[in-house]
Amino acid sequence: MLKNRAAVLTLLGVLLISNVVLLAFLIGTNASSEGDVALGRAAPRDATIGLPEIKAGSVLAANQWPDACAFVGQEEIKAIFPGVKDIAQESRPVNAVSIKDFAADSSWKESDRSAAGQCLYSMRLPGETYSATQFWFRIEAVADPELIVRYADRVAPGTNTNQGARGADRCVITGLAEGSWTCRKGPLLFTVGGQTTVAFEGKPAPAPFVWRDEVLPEFVRTVSAKIT
Repeated sequence: MLKNRAAVLTLLGVLLISNVVLLAFLIGTNASSEGDVALGRAAPRDATIGLPEIKAGSVLAANQWPDACAFVGQEEIKAIFPGVKDIAQESRPVNAVSIKDFAADSSWKESDRSAAGQCLYSMRLPGETYSATQFWFRIEAVADPELIVRYADRVAPGTNTNQGARGADRCVITGLAEGSWTCRKGPLLFTVGGQTTVAFEGKPAPAPFVWRDEVLPEFVRTVSAKIT
C-alpha cells in the first residue's frame, strides 16, 4: 500500500513539474511573439486637399466635401505600419444634417449628404492571419475656421490634450474605450479611430492604449498636413 501511494505521489510530482515547465515554455513563447510589430512615423506626401474658398461665417455643404479617402494614401499607411499587407479602403457616406435642422425641414437635400465623407481602411499587420486592423477617418464639418473653433467646442467635448494634436490645431479624446480623436485644423473638423489585434515593439502598454496614444496621432499628422 505504501509503495503504491509513493508511486502515485511520484507520478503526481512528475506531472506537476511537467505542467510547470510547459507553462513556462508557453509564457516564454508568447512573450517573444508579442510586441514584435514595428511602429513607424507619419510621412505625409507633398499634397494638399483643395477646398473652395469659404467666406467668414460660412459652411461648406456636405455634397461639396472632398473625398475622405484622399487624406490618407497607402504609402502613408506603410510609413506608419512597416510590414503592413493587404491594405483596402472603402468610401462611406456621411449625413451632415442635425436633428434640429431635420425638425425644421425634414425634406431630403443633396447638400446634407457627403457620398464619401468617411473612409474605412482594413489591413493585415505582421502576426495577423487576416485583415484585422482597421483605421477610419471621417469628416465632421468644413466651414470658416473661426466657426469651426466655436462649433468644435460645442459638439466635440472631451479630454483636451496636445498629445493627439500632431499638426492639428486642437484634438480631444472623444471616447476612452474606443480611443477616437476629434480634431480641427483650419476649416476642417474630423475624427480618426480604429483598432488592432497586435502588440507593438517596445510598447509595454496594452494595444488599445498604444493605438490611441501612439498610432492615431500619426494619422492626425498625416491628415493635418493636407490642410494649409
